[in-house]
Amino acid sequence: MNNKKSIELLLSRLREEDSFLGLQQVFTEICHHYSLDQFFLGSYQYSKESMLDFEFFSSSYRIDWIERYTRKQYNLHDPRLKKLGKMSFPFSWDLTKKDKDLTPIQQRIFAEASDFAIQKGLTIPFLVKKDSLLILSVLNEKKIHPEALHALWFAAGIYVEKKKFFESKTIITGLTQREHQVLQLKSEGYYIKEVAEKLQVSEHTIVFHLRNIKEKLHAKSIDHTMYKFGAAL
Repeated sequence: MNNKKSIELLLSRLREEDSFLGLQQVFTEICHHYSLDQFFLGSYQYSKESMLDFEFFSSSYRIDWIERYTRKQYNLHDPRLKKLGKMSFPFSWDLTKKDKDLTPIQQRIFAEASDFAIQKGLTIPFLVKKDSLLILSVLNEKKIHPEALHALWFAAGIYVEKKKFFESKTIITGLTQREHQVLQLKSEGYYIKEVAEKLQVSEHTIVFHLRNIKEKLHAKSIDHTMYKFGAAL
């Protein structure tokens, strides 16, 4: 089977996966298809001051390094991540090169990373938005073939959308029966007053339910709540 057909099958499997674990496994297979054995895929919230709220989605990095990096909040100081807010293209990095401008905590990050055999690599920003981005970081790589880069970009997009779906599905199952009823009626286009009449409760009660639902779904607005609800159905 040629490489093109092989990656098409892997991408098709990624689209059809029905579990988060399966999603991680297929994404790992796609990386291995391009001989990228040590990688992590993650999401970062960006501000001018620092990289915040980062999350590992899928990774073959050593778990003890990931736990340490997360626990010590090294993402707030990592100079490689500072570049991400300014770059929308892949860039290579080398922790073995001496940099006089590193702060003491940055020097410590690099020293500890070296203990875990993390020294050189390539970081690829995939989905750049106003305040967040998705990145793939690969160890011991200086460049990736454009065809592989395109396939990885496509796979990363599928991964994120499927991940959102699985998360929404999980949260939706945690809603009460009444909350489900309220959301279902709202999704059918009924106004709050009409929902209240159908469920024979006050409008204040419906607003209360919607507020609770929004918090449970980690939504920013009622429209965002409806979007998450619809995505999980």
